[in-house]
Amino acid sequence: MESRSNKLRGHGAAPSSSVPYDVLRFNILPRLSFKSLTRFKSVSKSWHALISGDPLFAADQSLHPSPASSGFVYIASSGVEFLSPPDTPIGVSHPSYPLLSTCFPSHHLKLLASTNGLLCCGVGVPDFSHDGAFPNFNLLYVFSPVTKEAHFIPATKYRRLFVGLAFDPSNSPRRYTLVCLRRRHVVIEGYPKTWFQFHVFSSDTRRWMISNQRVLVDDLMSCEPPAVFAGGVLYWDCLHYLIWFDPSKNLAGWMPLPEKPSSASQHQIGVWEGRVLTCTQTWKDEVEVFVMANGSSSGNWVRRHRARFETMVTRNPEVFARFCHPMRLRSKSFCKRLLSRWFLRPLALDGGDKLYLGVRPKVLKSKAKERVLCYELRTGEMTWISDGVRFMPSEERVFCYHNSMVGLPRRTGQR
Repeated sequence: MESRSNKLRGHGAAPSSSVPYDVLRFNILPRLSFKSLTRFKSVSKSWHALISGDPLFAADQSLHPSPASSGFVYIASSGVEFLSPPDTPIGVSHPSYPLLSTCFPSHHLKLLASTNGLLCCGVGVPDFSHDGAFPNFNLLYVFSPVTKEAHFIPATKYRRLFVGLAFDPSNSPRRYTLVCLRRRHVVIEGYPKTWFQFHVFSSDTRRWMISNQRVLVDDLMSCEPPAVFAGGVLYWDCLHYLIWFDPSKNLAGWMPLPEKPSSASQHQIGVWEGRVLTCTQTWKDEVEVFVMANGSSSGNWVRRHRARFETMVTRNPEVFARFCHPMRLRSKSFCKRLLSRWFLRPLALDGGDKLYLGVRPKVLKSKAKERVLCYELRTGEMTWISDGVRFMPSEERVFCYHNSMVGLPRRTGQR
C-alpha cells in the first residue's frame, strides 16, 4: 500500500484529502507548529514554495501562532534564550543568533522588543568616557531567529534606549519601524513633570526622524519602560501609566493602567491574539488580567480573568508540592505561608490564555534562580515549566515570542 506521504508528494495540494485547498491553505496550515511546517516542505514542490517563499502565507502563519511554537524570550548569561512549556518546543535550533552569541557578552545585550517573530536588541560597546567603561548601547540589532536574517542599525545619540518595534506582516510585510521614546524632566509652576518625544526609524528610509508629537505627564518618571506592539500602536509601560504612539498615524498620548499600582502589586503588559493590549496585575492574594476594549488607545480596560492564588494552590497540589512537603498542602494556611516566603510575578501572557508566572524566594541569594510556572486561565491548570531560570542582573524583562516564518524586509538594493 502506498504510504500517505508518498500520496501527498505526488499531489501538490493533497487532492486525495476531502479538505478543500482554500481551507487547507488559509485555515489549517498557518496554524500548525513551526516544526510541522518545516517537515511538510518535503510533501511537494508547491508546498515547499508555499511554506518557504510565499510572503502572504508567512504573514498568515505569524498572525495565527501555534501554541507548540510559542513561549517567551529573555536575556540570560548565555545570551538570548527561549523557554516554552514541556513537550511544546519552540523549535529554534540555536536561540542566539551566531553574531550575537560570539561577538558580544550577555551583559552588553539588552532585549528591547519582540514583535510578530522579530526581536530587537540593544548592543553595547565599552564607553571609556565614563568610569568603569560602561557599555554604551549605540547599536540596535533587529533579527529573526527562524530565518537567521539580521539588520544592524545605528541607535540615536542618547545613552538610554527605550525602543519599541512595530511590525505588522499582514499590513506592511516589507517594512518595520523602530520608535525610541525620549524623556525630559521639567518643572512647571513648581511641579515636576516629564516631556516625552519620539524618534522614529523606518526600514524603508533607514533614517531616524523626530516626530512632532509631544506628551506631557504629571510625573517624574525614572524607570526603564519596556514596549509592546498591539493593534498598530506601541505602548511603553512607565510603571504608573502607559505612553502610546501610533507610527502609521503619527499620533501619541498616555493612558492609565486598569488599577492604580501599589507597593504590593506587580504588573506586566502584553498582547492577546496579536492585536489586543493586555495588562496582568498580581496583588497580595490574586491575579487579574485586563484587556483593552473599544480601540487600541481608548483607555477602556475590561477584566477578562481573575484568579486567587489560594485556588491555584488547592487545584494543583502536585505542582506546589515542590515548594514544601506534600502533606502540608492539606493545611488551609499553606497558601499564606507560601506567599510569605515566595515572590510571584507575571512574566508574560501568550497569544491565548496561558499566563507565565515567575516564583522566587523573597530572601534572595547571590545565585538564586527563578522557577517558572504556566497557568491556564480558562481551566485553572498549572504546569511546571522550569526549575530555574537565571536572568541577567537588572535585565529581567520577559517578552512573548512565537516562531514566525516572516523574514526581515529587504533593504533597498538587496536581491
